[in-house]
Amino acid sequence: MKVQNDIYTLKEEVTKHRRWLHQHPEIGFEVEKTRDYILSVLKELDFDKIELLANTGIKAVIKGANSNGVYAFRADMDALEVQEQTGLDFASRYKGRMHACGHDGHMAILLGLAKWLHMNKESLKHDVVLIFQPAEETEGGAYPMIQEGVLEDPKVDVIFGLHLFPDIPQGKVGLRSGPLMAQACEFDINLKGKSAHGAMPHRGTDALLAACYFVTYLQSIVTRKINPLENALVTIGRMEAGEVRNKLAENVKMEGIVRTFSDDVYNIIETNILNLLQGLEKAYGIEGKYEVKTYYPVVSNDLKWTSKVKNILDNDVVVEASPLMIAEDFAYYQQKVPGVYFLLGTGNPSKGYAYPLHSNRFNFDEEVLLYGIQLYVDILNNL
Repeated sequence: MKVQNDIYTLKEEVTKHRRWLHQHPEIGFEVEKTRDYILSVLKELDFDKIELLANTGIKAVIKGANSNGVYAFRADMDALEVQEQTGLDFASRYKGRMHACGHDGHMAILLGLAKWLHMNKESLKHDVVLIFQPAEETEGGAYPMIQEGVLEDPKVDVIFGLHLFPDIPQGKVGLRSGPLMAQACEFDINLKGKSAHGAMPHRGTDALLAACYFVTYLQSIVTRKINPLENALVTIGRMEAGEVRNKLAENVKMEGIVRTFSDDVYNIIETNILNLLQGLEKAYGIEGKYEVKTYYPVVSNDLKWTSKVKNILDNDVVVEASPLMIAEDFAYYQQKVPGVYFLLGTGNPSKGYAYPLHSNRFNFDEEVLLYGIQLYVDILNNL
């Protein structure tokens, strides 16, 4: 990707932002230091409105000289509970926390765009809304941001977002029309039986035995209830049960996920999970409870706007992205306004940038920050 000279002048500044943010990773909605840092940068620039939403989220508005629509750009702010092992001299200062998903880069790109907007306010073709959003990794911070008016006053016409992505080569942009990231549900299941001595199992109700049956049968929902041409998965990733080796487990807690690209498929899976729990209650005498903890819709790129973006990018820059089973709460914005979500390539094995997202060694060439700014500037200048 070609980077213009005025974007290159921002390199030192955005690198400084990225490294400070990387050193101070925070979790969920509790991103107060991150919020305050971003506010301190934005308040030095010529924005027309800066406000807090969802407590730690930020909305910044700058009005163009010619108001030809309202474009929004979003970055997520939160980190992961991961112990960093990169060996960087600007590694996380907080034990057990790391920006292992590139959100430090997302924020630095948006702060770089903020500086560019400040420098070019007199020639801006659009009003621009910058959205710094907490809790993408946990509770879905996009939803309360929307509820509190992030897409209103001014009313946003289209929204853009990106994710650093090591599976795509550095300098390339992954893009596709329609579904890009899966609908996601994180759920808990609790089974309650009756404890008894392991040598007298007939006096109890074994919740662990019922759970084993549940986990085994669960996979048949996808293989036997869902059209094999549909993409879907169900996974139990964690189970907690029992107290000691010679006692029936009275309680079992399971934690799992569902991923699909279709509301109809999701409804089939959820219905069959509930039916299975009812069957376990009758067959084993346990009580079952199903609880949705987090739910994200499908990230689906608007056909018209995706086509427009492709037309302004060089053919050798765009990579046709495949649908991914990972999830993103950017989908909530796309339910309200047209939106385009990009995958900004960071893969560069020759420099050691090959670790996957969420790895405790994930890192990227900071030149990528300039590519992200350039991508957004091209949108503002050419669409």
